[in-house]
Amino acid sequence: MRPGSAIINVASVETFEPDPHALAYSTSKGAIVTFTKSLGGEVIGKGIRVNVICPGPFWTPLTTVSMDPKLTANYGHQTQMKRPGQPREAAPLFVLLASDDGSFIANEVFVIAGGMPMPS
Repeated sequence: MRPGSAIINVASVETFEPDPHALAYSTSKGAIVTFTKSLGGEVIGKGIRVNVICPGPFWTPLTTVSMDPKLTANYGHQTQMKRPGQPREAAPLFVLLASDDGSFIANEVFVIAGGMPMPS
């Protein structure tokens, strides 16, 4: 990759508050955050920025086919906004991190979760 390039990884809020019933999923998302921080330190000297976005509950095609229909009525209730996000609400952050406007943003973890409290 050339200097000025950006890598944006996607993990999940499960990184911070893992569901005991989603061991493999939560573990893999935590690994993505750790991978991002390590990779970011390795390539920043080459002018490559690496960041990770951790979404909370979002409506996606996977959500609708993988969830029990009885649970979808309350999906996103744990956010302070009391609803799931829509993909279009996350898009501006991806665009910022990929663009020259985000040229001073590197090795960061971003949470997009409708105000869900995250441990610090």
